[in-house]
Amino acid sequence: MEKIGVIWFRQDLRLDDNYALNEICKACDYVLPIYIFDKNNKIGSASKWWLEKSLYNLKKSLESKKSKIILYKGNPKIIISDLISKTNITHFFWNRSYDYYSVERDKKLKKYLIEKNIVCKTFKGSLINEPWDIKNNNNEFYKVFTPYWNKSLEKIKDLNLFKAPSSIPFPKNKPNFENSSIKDLNLISEKSKSIWTYKLEKEWSPGEFEAKKRLNNFKKNILDEYGNGRDRPYKDFTSKLSPHLHFGEISPERIFFEIKNFKNKNKQSKNKYLSEIGWREFSYNLIYYYPDMDKVPIQKKFLKFPWKKNLKHLKAWQEGMTGIPIIDAGMRQLYKTGWMHNRVRMIVGSFLCKNLLIHWSEGEKWFFDKLVDADIASNSAGWQWIAGCGADAAPYFRVFNPFLQSKKFDPDGLYIKKYVPELSSLPSILLHSPLDISIEDQLKYKCIIGKDYPKPIIDIYKTRDIALDSFKSLKN
Repeated sequence: MEKIGVIWFRQDLRLDDNYALNEICKACDYVLPIYIFDKNNKIGSASKWWLEKSLYNLKKSLESKKSKIILYKGNPKIIISDLISKTNITHFFWNRSYDYYSVERDKKLKKYLIEKNIVCKTFKGSLINEPWDIKNNNNEFYKVFTPYWNKSLEKIKDLNLFKAPSSIPFPKNKPNFENSSIKDLNLISEKSKSIWTYKLEKEWSPGEFEAKKRLNNFKKNILDEYGNGRDRPYKDFTSKLSPHLHFGEISPERIFFEIKNFKNKNKQSKNKYLSEIGWREFSYNLIYYYPDMDKVPIQKKFLKFPWKKNLKHLKAWQEGMTGIPIIDAGMRQLYKTGWMHNRVRMIVGSFLCKNLLIHWSEGEKWFFDKLVDADIASNSAGWQWIAGCGADAAPYFRVFNPFLQSKKFDPDGLYIKKYVPELSSLPSILLHSPLDISIEDQLKYKCIIGKDYPKPIIDIYKTRDIALDSFKSLKN
């Protein structure tokens, strides 16, 4: 009997280094690639734009292998049940996910498929080490990054890197699939699509080919400068591989292997970049064991923190109209490009949580909707770190001073001038704290604070003291 297998693409939109795809091509005579847009999976607007583009690229890649992808939208259980009723499927493979919803959904689906006498196997496709692989001497998961990553590095030995299967034979006698086109998925509305397309197509090229290209450029031209340059938002010294990695257009193993084995001059830069891969792994470790991490603080004492609900302040933060240049530059970069420099992410996050005293989940939700690399694990772990309420979080009393951060990491104001053009006429010495500019200089440089650019919505020094007093109250 012919063996017909289904490969269910999820956050692994690539042909290279795809465990499930590789194994099902070995196990079956024919392979049926599918993608299901599960509306219960958390996904933001910018990510939907990326997903649509990535699916087009995956479709082209499969067609080059004389295959095609069958697309669906809806409840995976209903869709898969209908699919196996119409097709003599013998095998069903996919690469694992680690958020609570996906884990629970997949458990039920696997049980269902096995009961239908279908060979169902799942594989590691988006992490180097899965959460259950890394335990301490007491067989407990790690809550602190450094020992976690040290243990992880011990485990990373032989990485299974492999090219795309030479052949992905599509079923000859295909049934009448009631599948959708990519357009039919309606990932975002036409109105939203036009907005995002206009902005994001200038910045990004989704897909496996572009991911490989970006990795190659990074290791050859940027890696040596990464260690020192990564904190400078006006310089392009980051890899910008995060959205490609999130959608699985490239595997973390591929990135780790190529960076680790690339002969560059600056070993410190290399190790620093590899540790960022480690932070992503650590974030997935956390969300596996803290499944509600995107909503609930890991440190439960923060449930009693006196957060403020100030919609006016929240809106000003979201729109980049706080009157604090580095904050506004970061928030405008986010909305314009679907991405924000990591150093600036920490600065704007600290401002929201520790100056505006607005709940970190508001920031998590905004970032998740606007980032092309919006990853439920990394995003929620990052926000909890900033807010001081997560595992291995920054101490709460570490409050970023946006004026000092701006002067230190954007001394010439190049980043600010790029995203806050109303301030572009100002010399760098006046740029970082507009409220300190004299009336004479405001008139001279034709930038009136309160008219051409808003006054700061809060006093960062007073609000810092309020935040620290609020934190002290948790201990009483």
